[in-house]
Amino acid sequence: MFGGRRLEFVDFNHISIEQLKALNGMNVITPESEKIFLKWCDEIRVNKRVSQYHPLIIDYQEEITYRMKRDEEHKFRDILERSMISKTEYRRNKAVLPIAVSNQQVNRVSRIMNILIQSIQELGGSISVDSREDDNAAIRLFDQKFSLQVRELMVKRRSLLSESISERSLTTFGPMYEKLPSGRLEFQFHEMLDYRMKNRVSETNTFSDSVDVPIEEQIGEIFRTLLKISGEALIAKFIAGQEDEIKRQEQLRLREVETEKRKKLEKLEEQEHRKKHLMGNIDTQMRNWYRSQELRKFAGELEAFTSTLDDPIKKGQLTTYIQLVRQLAQESDPVLDILNEIRLIGMEKLT
Repeated sequence: MFGGRRLEFVDFNHISIEQLKALNGMNVITPESEKIFLKWCDEIRVNKRVSQYHPLIIDYQEEITYRMKRDEEHKFRDILERSMISKTEYRRNKAVLPIAVSNQQVNRVSRIMNILIQSIQELGGSISVDSREDDNAAIRLFDQKFSLQVRELMVKRRSLLSESISERSLTTFGPMYEKLPSGRLEFQFHEMLDYRMKNRVSETNTFSDSVDVPIEEQIGEIFRTLLKISGEALIAKFIAGQEDEIKRQEQLRLREVETEKRKKLEKLEEQEHRKKHLMGNIDTQMRNWYRSQELRKFAGELEAFTSTLDDPIKKGQLTTYIQLVRQLAQESDPVLDILNEIRLIGMEKLT
């Protein structure tokens, strides 16, 4: 959030992948937000005086001061079994912001870093230092991560060989070079990619002092660049997500097609199995058919005979028997079983 406003990002869901690929990184925010953001960038100023530094800057300043005293008082620590009595207790480095500059540039770089951190936070981002020996800085801005390195450029200066070398061993003076701080600062931002951007190559952007434009006047440009890179990364992540979803849907469709094929094949195999089972039972069903017909014929002839009897007792007994014959005929009739088998096969007629 900056200036009481929050950047409004474009809704990618209503834009085709082809259109997204044609977008510039700055196009991820709405035109109104872009106008406000660019104006905000132009108005960033590095204060000449800072009344209260950010805690990360204070940690950096205190750690650098400690390291200078420690290294001076314990410079023979590696070659002596015990270091000489020192006012400064020896300890390993505490990780702070990765700033490598000469003493003359500490105040200047602190003021620049202070406004940089304030601006990151004003945009809703953050900057942190991991707990380890190596100095480091991780910036999270616009849902992206960047690492930061700050250094002072060095220049080579030709000098004479050390005067400690015996004059007798010297016949001539030879040139040598030493590196000296130039007073020119360099800020390097490296994009840190996550797994969703496997096809994207991370960008590294460097901003250096120039004769005409010092770093102090490039802060706005730094944020414009970070937004552009972040926008491109957001687009890349969204496209990757959409393409992954398309692949997932296609894989799902193919699985459904394969499942449907398998079900049809299983159904055909089941039909074939039942068809063979039905055909294997034809002889039995044929015998049962003729038996049921003979039983019905037998029951019919008995009924005709019973109707001629005058004795009601005999007539009742034969009637009971005839019912048993007809029940047996019904149980022997294979028609219902045949129809059920045909229904299970799923075919009105076999071919």
